[in-house]
Amino acid sequence: MAKHKWRRPDWTPFEKGDVAELNARLAELGAEPEDEVWLNSIYQVNVKRYPAPPGWPCDIIHLSIKTRTKRALHDWRDMQRIKNEIVGPEHEAVELYPKESRLVDTSNQYHLWVMAEEGLIYPFGFADRCVQEGNAMNTKQRPFRDDERPPDCEKKTTEGILKTAKEMKEQGQL
Repeated sequence: MAKHKWRRPDWTPFEKGDVAELNARLAELGAEPEDEVWLNSIYQVNVKRYPAPPGWPCDIIHLSIKTRTKRALHDWRDMQRIKNEIVGPEHEAVELYPKESRLVDTSNQYHLWVMAEEGLIYPFGFADRCVQEGNAMNTKQRPFRDDERPPDCEKKTTEGILKTAKEMKEQGQL
């Protein structure tokens, strides 16, 4: 019997869901309530806000992300878009791969930890923006859907990759 390949639905805007039923189920399990839940055609995102840990510059927003079909789907561009649409494009987030003693792996779910204050940056990462699509120098980047292509997206070329790498090295990023 042939398996049917899953086709990703078109992206729809997020809509705020009702957390009352979810929080009632969490209470039965003795778990903390969620602050918000957001749903679109592909994802469910549970949102929880935490006060700033000691010494940290701002509160943290936890985005718990899963597909509505419960599939193991982890697409970087989707994670970036979810963060942008739910929290904002000028907020930084990290996805943490913890030491084993702190591991939580209970379902096909992904977690972003977002700085609640717009404009703050983590003390690591790239300094400048570079968005490309195409194939060059044994790399491959899938094309954007037309409705998702950023206006500053460049066609990837070998020369462009070498130029970007040189600039990053000059700025101490490589």
